[in-house]
Amino acid sequence: MSPSPIEHTGANLLFAEYDGWTFPLHYGNVRAEYQAARSSVGISNLSHRGKLRMTGNDRQAFLHRIVTNEINGLAVGQSVYACMLTPQGKIISDMTVYLREDDILFDLEPGMTASLIETMDRYALIDDVEMTDVTEQYGLIGIHGPRSNELLDMLTSDFAGIEPSRHLSVDRHGTQLFIARSYRTGGQDYDLYVPMDHVSDVWHALIRQGAELDLACVGAETLEILRVEAGIPRYGAELDDRIIPNEAVKERAVSFNKGCYIGQEPVVMMEHRGRPNRLLTGLKIDGERLPERNTILKKEDKESGWITSAVHGQADDGIIAMGFVRRRYLNIGDRLTVEMDGAQMDAEIVGLPFYTNG
Repeated sequence: MSPSPIEHTGANLLFAEYDGWTFPLHYGNVRAEYQAARSSVGISNLSHRGKLRMTGNDRQAFLHRIVTNEINGLAVGQSVYACMLTPQGKIISDMTVYLREDDILFDLEPGMTASLIETMDRYALIDDVEMTDVTEQYGLIGIHGPRSNELLDMLTSDFAGIEPSRHLSVDRHGTQLFIARSYRTGGQDYDLYVPMDHVSDVWHALIRQGAELDLACVGAETLEILRVEAGIPRYGAELDDRIIPNEAVKERAVSFNKGCYIGQEPVVMMEHRGRPNRLLTGLKIDGERLPERNTILKKEDKESGWITSAVHGQADDGIIAMGFVRRRYLNIGDRLTVEMDGAQMDAEIVGLPFYTNG
């Protein structure tokens, strides 16, 4: 298949590559892309994200038994965010789970589908479940901003709005589209799944129809700014096999009322008998150079944490970042030292998110 299912145009368009896929890093004007996503509507090509389909009679009960959040309580048309953990409670992958009539669809970080299938397959010993990587079968278009509903209503007459944690299938000229409320920018977000051979057509239809809404195409660089401003962790940045959910995504990803799941014991023990030694927080960093992931934070020459993501903020001027800070040093307003190549910069500890909708 083509590494880019959508033909993108723009005088200053810049592409990036990941795992054999190409996608726009930006379309030439990050500020305009940002403003569209925050004040009107923007669309993004997310087709490189992982997509996994689970079928079989035991699919819902099986998934409930192995991931961190409530699955058995979901009804068709509902979704939930969850994590897959090691037995020691460390995060292997995060995911959004969509319960549909005939299957369960997973939204995953790019490149995570094969490893998650391998992990879950180890636990599916006698369960009637089948997992299929459908990443290349469906394009994925992100729709972001307060005028998203208007744009989707132009695309298909079957759309009438969706509440958070909900999804539905709609028809467009005989093609079935899957629309889900998503959580990518801290504002109003939708994910639009389209059969791969129709995704370019739908993309350009959105551009035409969205012209009167001041639509802009939004690249990965802008999406990262929007994500960090909203304080949304992602696997491969804030989340990895060093992190337990209590340190970063407990409120979104963990149910403490469900039965057992893989890695439950350390998560519950930390919740009821102790507390995390470190937590994810926001940082405002002096200077103009972006710190790289895993850049060390210090307090009076003692290691106090590390940076996970850093961007040039748009809601606030300057560099903003997320990172983990040890609890003993985690006081809002306090300052830490960022060390890069022998140089030092100050970082102020601030709460998350940097941006809130409305």
